[in-house]
Amino acid sequence: MKTDHKQLLRDLRGAVILNHPQAVDMALNGLLALPGVASNDRMSENAIDHTVLPVGEILAALKAPLLRPLSTHPLAIGRAVGAVALAHRLVEQTDTTPKDLGRPAGDPRQDVRQALGKALLGLSADYPSKIFELAKSWLAQPGSRLRYTALIFLPGLAPSYKAQLLDLVNHLDEDPDRDVRAALVEALNAIAHHTLTAPVLDMLSIWSNKAQPNTWVISRILSAAWAGEHPSEVKSILGAMQANTGESGDIQHARKALKRHGLEIDLGGSQPGQVTDIEEEK
Repeated sequence: MKTDHKQLLRDLRGAVILNHPQAVDMALNGLLALPGVASNDRMSENAIDHTVLPVGEILAALKAPLLRPLSTHPLAIGRAVGAVALAHRLVEQTDTTPKDLGRPAGDPRQDVRQALGKALLGLSADYPSKIFELAKSWLAQPGSRLRYTALIFLPGLAPSYKAQLLDLVNHLDEDPDRDVRAALVEALNAIAHHTLTAPVLDMLSIWSNKAQPNTWVISRILSAAWAGEHPSEVKSILGAMQANTGESGDIQHARKALKRHGLEIDLGGSQPGQVTDIEEEK
């Protein structure tokens, strides 16, 4: 009989409150009864949000020595709940160091890294200084997985660190890793939409004036709804890119997206009637 999700959380809370030494085993056994866990399937966004994050938060009441072994668990969900628990311990207690999060932040499974990134995103408003230090460290590392994880929680730090935050990513438009570039697009769109519109546009302007701008990154960022409210800045950025690269499929895609948001951009020699799908990212 499969474990009921709500019952799993209730039982786990009880075990942790009683400081039950087998609480971690209880959590793993309960998780194994959930669909797709035993076969190590990729965790969905829903599974991360409604199972991994709450289970990890509950387990965070346990001391770090009980949680560290989860970082090498054979199942991704075991590593994910351990990462979430250690993230909470790092900011809320004193028995955990950034080193404890290094392994899950660089986990081979993207869904494990997503779980950790989401946990840190949720904690960033209450513990910005500790999490900002993680972002600085991971974004400067050669490992692309660490940079990817940091970009997930970066938007949560924008209210506290403002433009200082953008200094950490002002070189990532040229990042060699495709997943990092995609995460950069998501992060900057979230930051621009909620807090730092003008600084993000300024950075995009600098990027667009490079001899070989990354048109995919810039165009994807400018394809979001928030960009439609800044016609002069957007036109200038797209125009600078077009001057350097010609009318690429990426630029046409951005113009098409902006038109859906109510902003039509005329770049002179472009041909709106021949808008194509976005170019595949290199």
